Amino acid sequence: MQAVKESAHAKINLHLECLGLREDGFHDIKSVMHSLSLSDEVTVTLHGRDKRSIRVSVSGGYRLPTDKKNLVYMAAELFLERMAITADIYIKLEKHIPVAAGLGGGSSDAAATLRALNRLFGRPCTDRVLLSMAAELGSDVPYCLIGGTALCEGRGERITRLATDIRLSAVIASSGEHVSTPRAYSALDREYASFDGTVPHSADKEYGELLEYLSGGERPERLYNIFESVILKDTPGARSILARLGELGARLSLMSGSGSSVFGIFDTDEAASFAADELKKEGVRAFAVRSV
Repeated sequence: MQAVKESAHAKINLHLECLGLREDGFHDIKSVMHSLSLSDEVTVTLHGRDKRSIRVSVSGGYRLPTDKKNLVYMAAELFLERMAITADIYIKLEKHIPVAAGLGGGSSDAAATLRALNRLFGRPCTDRVLLSMAAELGSDVPYCLIGGTALCEGRGERITRLATDIRLSAVIASSGEHVSTPRAYSALDREYASFDGTVPHSADKEYGELLEYLSGGERPERLYNIFESVILKDTPGARSILARLGELGARLSLMSGSGSSVFGIFDTDEAASFAADELKKEGVRAFAVRSV
């Protein structure tokens, strides 16, 4: 048997703006995503080449589907079909990233599965082919395939790497208030009249300051996530944690993705570890993390 392991890193959105509703029903976004050390682990084992079979198991205390409803399964099925590979594979998914929390866990798991399968079968796919498959699986999967710090546009599939020496010390915290992405976008459409231009919104200042910060400039006054305007009012736990992060010394804090996980950026790893420990004492699921 052959086995390949890949880490599936969580992402945070240092900036997230929704620019409009597309004709295909998706939304155009402008987001700066950043990979952090919190990760799931995906192990793909090849058991033989006499039949095409996919089995998935999930550990880590999460009740997730292990059939075609799981993005990991979908990624493996797409890869084998696209590459015309007959194989009996077993995928073990070890979950650590909170689910339905805006941290890209499912998307990162799918991306890690694609990377693992490409390695397992001798790298038959170019980066472009892998990115094409990733885009079929979900809007965040292409970014998760690449990681690092990147500007993501369109549905999220248009990716521009951002050169930066920034290494963040941060705390990710989850209130356990699950927010589905479709629900979050529906709330945006109601709040901003389906982005018909009648409800103003702009984050140009915050975006410009963030780019300067990533280029070695001063820390911005604040970060921006448009979803905060519609999700935080219904997630009191997330609101409370954001306030607590500030009390514990976070220099910047924000909700990630469509929520409800939040993060705070600290001056040092030690400060982040202290804040995470304090939150854990208060019953909050919190992780001290670093840039990767």
